[in-house]
Amino acid sequence: MQDKMPMPPVWWIKSIIILCALIFGVLYTLPTFFGNPSEWQRDANGVPVKWHDRIAENFLPSSRVNLGLDLKGGLSLTLNVEVEKAVQDSIIRAITRAKETILNEGIKTGSFKVNEDLSATVEIENLAQVQAFQKRINEQTLLLLYEKTIGNTLYFRANKTYVADFEKQLMQQAINTIRNRIDQFGVSEPNIFQAGNTRIVVELPGMSDTQRAKQLLGNTAQLDFRLVLNSITQEQLPVLLSEARKSLKISEDDTLPTTIETLSQWLRDNNKLPKNATIILKRVYGQGAQAGKVISNFPYLVESHAKLTGDLIEDAQSVQTAENYIPQYSVSLKFKPQGAKLFGEITTQAADPKNAPHEVAIILDGNLQSAPYVKAPITGGNASITMGSGINMAEQMKQAQDLALVLRAGALPASVKVVEERQIGPTEGAQNIHAGVISTIVAAILVVVVMLIIYGLSGLVANVAMVFNVLLILAFMALFGATLTLPGIASIVLTMAIAVDGNVVINERIREEIRSGFNQKQAFYKGYTTSFRTLIDAHITSAVAGIVLMIYGNPTVKGFAVTLLCGIVCTLFTSYYVTEVIGQWLVERTKIKRFG
Repeated sequence: MQDKMPMPPVWWIKSIIILCALIFGVLYTLPTFFGNPSEWQRDANGVPVKWHDRIAENFLPSSRVNLGLDLKGGLSLTLNVEVEKAVQDSIIRAITRAKETILNEGIKTGSFKVNEDLSATVEIENLAQVQAFQKRINEQTLLLLYEKTIGNTLYFRANKTYVADFEKQLMQQAINTIRNRIDQFGVSEPNIFQAGNTRIVVELPGMSDTQRAKQLLGNTAQLDFRLVLNSITQEQLPVLLSEARKSLKISEDDTLPTTIETLSQWLRDNNKLPKNATIILKRVYGQGAQAGKVISNFPYLVESHAKLTGDLIEDAQSVQTAENYIPQYSVSLKFKPQGAKLFGEITTQAADPKNAPHEVAIILDGNLQSAPYVKAPITGGNASITMGSGINMAEQMKQAQDLALVLRAGALPASVKVVEERQIGPTEGAQNIHAGVISTIVAAILVVVVMLIIYGLSGLVANVAMVFNVLLILAFMALFGATLTLPGIASIVLTMAIAVDGNVVINERIREEIRSGFNQKQAFYKGYTTSFRTLIDAHITSAVAGIVLMIYGNPTVKGFAVTLLCGIVCTLFTSYYVTEVIGQWLVERTKIKRFG
């Protein structure tokens, strides 16, 4: 009897590569099935109680496959970003800066107005200085284009091309800011994407504190600093507001910042307020049984446009102070160099003897947070915001921490509103997981049975490669911290079919070679050689479709596409090389009569 030939070196190299891939698949897939370490039972020393949890913590990688919103449950919020209002505010700030700059050059300008269509008008005293003022506007913003001059009024129209680009930048900045806030909030694998021109969808898997999430995401944190004015006494302001309310038929209970601005605009239009002034309310909280409840609103007259905004803040931290022996929480601010310069200018102006009451209004989201008295210019680039004194300490601490968080992450470039809220409970997620597992098992059983019936032993090899394929997909997803969703499970089921489809091609080629007169060994090698190009072409075609879905699809489709692409790469490896190595051993080292 002739001795069997040893396996060639290439076979051993391929076998070692497959063994390494198998070890990698097992090591990175197992941790996902042990659950989240934060949910394990632990003893007093923090060591997991169950033996398999201890093994997982000490010997297995920490990477796991994250579950998406539809599998884990959580919160989905749709936010509407008021980009048009943000563009309008940007134009107002630019005109204000231009007016201040040109005033230093001895050129006086009058009132200005920015309309809803983003056109603007500015009054100027000396028509000979029109060109100089146009130049200052162009230096401050590209959102406006000079149109004409009628009398002493300059007319500007919106630069539509730049406005469109600016709105896109605002949306991207809003998405980045929301992502930064969520990262600091500690939610893993959030899904954030733009839906339409002005809406952002935020999906937070595993989120349970719904109210706080809405506050953090919906809190614009638009912070600005303005000089408190004295052209109208504090006693007159409530009377003027009441007059405006009666004229506009607005209830006394409506104290929203937008409503107060509407009342201020009416007062300006009727020459009851200076053109450069507006009214801001400061909330006064109750004490004792009414702690935390707003009992009144105290009006302040401040500059209508901010000179310094929160985007120039470098850092913000929550701190506890004890002013007048009363413990309070505040937020300590550190400005960027440009912000420090502007803050120094504002406090210098406030400390001027001509500018009583020498206060700087700190305004957050349209509400006056505090108005500290300024004795001397503050040039160090630091400031603080004191939380409401009528709020209990626990609420003060929470508000200070949240405000510091959103200021560190950055103020949203525009106001946002939660327009839709959808919550998926853990029970719904468990049902989705159960349905996905059942569908995967049923699909796997059907594929296994069909392959065994049609191809016998080679079908069994294909089924082993299919299981290996799923193992590798889960391992790669865990390695990169990918998120598994219900469409992702559907993609895995589809990948199982693609995996065995490659082996169908190979087995049919082997059968064709046998029918052509080749023996089993010759047919095996020729079948794998001739089918390789066909497999490459088929997988590239599928990969192109997956790439298109990943680029142009919504996040749900992208999750499907990413899992599919990962499956295609693993499928090419398992359906060709893994089955070839096993098949080659069977053909060379056993008495198998038929493979394919």
